[in-house]
Amino acid sequence: MLSSLHICNFALVQELDLEFGPGLNTITGETGAGKSLIIGAVQLLAGGRATPGSIRRGAKTCEVSGIIMLDGGDEQLRHQLEEHLQAAALPPCEDGELLIRRVLTENGSRAYVNGAAVTAGFLREIGEMLIDIHGPHDNQTLLQPSRQLSLLDTYAGLQQQVQHCRQLHEALLAIRREMAALRAEGMAPEDIELLAHQLKEIEQAELREDEEAELVERYRMATHAKRLLELVTQCRDGLAENDGSVVDQLGGFLRLLREIEQIDAARGEVFAADLGRISESIQELCVDLADYAGGLELDEEAFQQLEERLDLVQKLKRKYGGSLPEVLATAGRIRERLGRIRGRSDAIRKLQEREKEQQQAFLVACTELSAGRHAAATGLANAIEDKLQSLGFAKAAFAIQVSAAPVGASGADAVEYAFAPNVGEDMQPLKAIASSGEMARVMLAIKTVLSDADKVPILIFDEIDANVGGRVAIRVAAELAAVGSRHQVFSITHLAQIAAAGRQHYQVSKNVVADRTLVAVASLDDDGRLAEIVRMLGADSASAAAQSHARELLQQAAQTSTSGKS
Repeated sequence: MLSSLHICNFALVQELDLEFGPGLNTITGETGAGKSLIIGAVQLLAGGRATPGSIRRGAKTCEVSGIIMLDGGDEQLRHQLEEHLQAAALPPCEDGELLIRRVLTENGSRAYVNGAAVTAGFLREIGEMLIDIHGPHDNQTLLQPSRQLSLLDTYAGLQQQVQHCRQLHEALLAIRREMAALRAEGMAPEDIELLAHQLKEIEQAELREDEEAELVERYRMATHAKRLLELVTQCRDGLAENDGSVVDQLGGFLRLLREIEQIDAARGEVFAADLGRISESIQELCVDLADYAGGLELDEEAFQQLEERLDLVQKLKRKYGGSLPEVLATAGRIRERLGRIRGRSDAIRKLQEREKEQQQAFLVACTELSAGRHAAATGLANAIEDKLQSLGFAKAAFAIQVSAAPVGASGADAVEYAFAPNVGEDMQPLKAIASSGEMARVMLAIKTVLSDADKVPILIFDEIDANVGGRVAIRVAAELAAVGSRHQVFSITHLAQIAAAGRQHYQVSKNVVADRTLVAVASLDDDGRLAEIVRMLGADSASAAAQSHARELLQQAAQTSTSGKS
C-alpha cells in the first residue's frame, strides 16, 4: 500500500505530506479544488509523463516521493518486484519499504528507486506492477476490442499464455523477414555469371597487396637498362679495357714510382703502395661493373611480361578499386555474396522448415489460448452481470462473445462485450447503448470482479462514480469498500455516499495566501467528515436534517464494512 506521499512545488501545491491507510481512502472537495493533483502526483511516481509545466510558478524544481509498503501484500508480487530490482542492480527494499522519488526540472526529470537513479521506462514497469489508475477517460478504452480482450485474459489468468503467444508470433515474423531478405537477394542467372566472372578475373591475377610498388620500380629500371649498359661499358672501357685506359696509365705511373723508389727507397715505397691500392680498387670496380652489366642484359620476353603485368594491375584497379588492397577487398565481397546466393536455396528451404514448425507451435498456442478464453468468458460475464445488478441494473444482462479473428500477436480471437441494461432489450455492443453513467458502472463492475485476480495492490478511481446518485451511489460505495478489503483503494468522488464509505477521508481545498493560490489537503476526523458530507449533500452546515442524514450515511457504511456485505 501507498503509506505516505510527499509533494513539493507541483502545480498549485507548495508542499504536502500525506499519510494513507489501508482499504478505501476517499478524497473530496469542491469542484476545481485540486483533487486530481493528488492523482497526478501518484502518476509521476508510477512513471507518468512529466512536463516542465507541472512545476509550480516561481520554483526551479518539483519533487514527488512516496513510500509503498510491501509487507502483508501478495508474496508473489513482492518476490517479482525484488527480482526486478535485483536484475537492474538496484538496492533491495529495506523493512518491506519501496521508496520512489521523482524530480522535475525545466530540462527534464530524474527518477529514483530506493535512492538509486532509474529511467522513466523502468519506473513505468514498476508502476504497472503496483498501481492501477482509472479515470473517466478509461470508460472509452473499455469500448476498444483490445482492452476487452485484455480484461478477459486478466480474469482467466492467461497473461503468461498471451505473452508466450506473442513471443511465438514475433519469432515467426522474424523467420519470414529473414526469408524475404534472402529472396530479395535473388539474382538473374546472367547477373550471377557476371559476378563469377569478376571474381575469377581477380583471383586469376594472384595479386599481392604490396606488389604494385615493386612492379613500378622494376619497370623503371627495365626501361633504362640500355642506357645503363652503355654507361657501364664506357666506364669499364675507360678504366681497363681500351688502350690508354686508366689501368694502363697507372702502370706507367707505377714504373715512374719504382725509379723514385731506387733513389728514395722510403718515400718511393709508400708512393708505390698507395698507387697499388688505387689500381686494385679500380680493378675491383671493373669487376663490380661487369657484374652489374650482366644483370642489365635486355630480355625482351621478360620486359613484355612485366609490361603486361603492370597493364593488368592498372585494369583491375580501374574496374574494382583504386588500389590493390581495394581490388582484393572487392573480391572478398563478391566471394561472400556469391556464397550467400549459391546457398540461398538451401537456406530458404531450412527457413521454410523452421517456419512450418514455428507456425504449428504458434497455432497450438493460439488454440490453447482460445480455449481458455471461451472457458472464462461465461464466468466473467456472469460475474459482471451480478455486480451490475448490485449497482442498480436489477434486470441487466451482460455477455462476452468470443469469435474467430485473423491470427495475430494476441492469438486468433475477437472479443466483444454486449450489454442489455433493461428488460426486453436486445444485447448490443457497449459502444451502441451505454451512456457515460452506465459505462462508469460497467467499468466499476469489471474492476471489482477483476480485483480478486488482479495482483496490483493499489487501485485509484478518479470520479468513476460520475453520473450516478441516490441508491445506486450507495451500492457503488459498497462495491468500492468491498474492493478495499483486498486492495488499497483511492476514490476521488463528489458523492456523499462514497465519501462516507471510506476508512480514511481527505478533503482538498484551495486557498489564497499572499496573493498565491495554494492547494491544501486535510485528513478529516469524525467531526470533519460529518461537516464535509453535509457540504456534499448540498445542505446548510447548520441543518439538523442534513447532519442526521450524514450520520446515517456514516453509520450505514460502518455497518456494511463490519458485516462484510456488499
